[in-house]
Amino acid sequence: MQSDNIVQLFTSGNPSALIERTELTECTALLAKLCSGKQSMPILNHIRFASEQGGVALTATNLDIQAETSIAADVDARFSAALPAAALLKLMKKGTTSTTTILELLADEADPDADRIVASKCAIQLASTRFVLDAMPTDDFPDLIRHAEGDKVHRFSIGSAILWNAIDGTVDAASTEPTRYYLNGVYIHTHNSHLRFVSTDGHRLYIQETNIQTGKHEIGAILPTEAAKFVANLLDGYAGADPVKVEISKGVAVFIFRDVAVTAKLIDGTFPDYQRVIPAEPDKTATIAGGDLSARVASLVECTGATTVHLKFGGEQLVINASGASGAGTTGMDCDYRGEELEIAFDAGYLRSAIEAASPDGRNMRIRMADALSPAIVTGSIGGWSGVLMPTKA
Repeated sequence: MQSDNIVQLFTSGNPSALIERTELTECTALLAKLCSGKQSMPILNHIRFASEQGGVALTATNLDIQAETSIAADVDARFSAALPAAALLKLMKKGTTSTTTILELLADEADPDADRIVASKCAIQLASTRFVLDAMPTDDFPDLIRHAEGDKVHRFSIGSAILWNAIDGTVDAASTEPTRYYLNGVYIHTHNSHLRFVSTDGHRLYIQETNIQTGKHEIGAILPTEAAKFVANLLDGYAGADPVKVEISKGVAVFIFRDVAVTAKLIDGTFPDYQRVIPAEPDKTATIAGGDLSARVASLVECTGATTVHLKFGGEQLVINASGASGAGTTGMDCDYRGEELEIAFDAGYLRSAIEAASPDGRNMRIRMADALSPAIVTGSIGGWSGVLMPTKA
């Protein structure tokens, strides 16, 4: 007996594939993230479906990023169709797990010389309700992003949790200024024979070290912010060590995780020598509870409308001051501070971002400083993570 959670695809009235509905919904939800509905080319708002040996291949792209996946299916006819992502996802989510969903791919006229049937419409039936979506010709679908012929490709594997942590811990510091396009992403490169992830916007610098050895390969690639976040979203929730296969060439990066391959164009530019802004050995160190500090800064900013906060370190106390359009506020908290008294000011948003990146669990973090005008080094409970935060003028 056919399961109620099976999607049945038909071509010209003949069954061509049977697909598990939950898996199809999940894959559609992932690929639809690349189809914003605001693309200048209508085909980019569609997901390409194509039958293959033992299943159906799904592909979506926004020209800079593409995602490909396959779903196991019983296929007995060759077909292809580009279906509108948003409408398809909305309809797939309408049914319950106890509702049989039927997708019927219809061709205007079958071409006996074609190697597959190209559908022009897709009928979707949920219980007693039937919807018909217009499909686009798959010939309009853009060429897939691939490594350029002759380019050297570096291949390695990295644990999914390690990769997610590296991207999530650095991408927020990437610049959004289009004139500094070479900072609009995460710099993945070799440092001391290991893989390192870095991003900066000129006001803050986030670094995540990894234990992934690159051997003799010298890797250097700037992964655009949008692509980095898409990969992180794919990996989010997988806390295990499931490997991600990575391929990096001069202009393209590929991330293969389970049954999904994400391919992205890299930024064509040179990442600056960021190590010049990292202070050598600041002589003042404050150890403080990250969660408490973040909450106090957030409260002051919310009540005062301040954009800058002043931190005054001395002995075992930290005094935090802020003033803005709505008034001024002061609060204090315990702090293990070593060094001469120091008052230093930071942009409130950048400070909170650094705190959350260094100590997302709220545990102790460390701020090392030289003086009120020099960059501060921030570290926390995330192994291998460090940040450099530029102070503002008091």
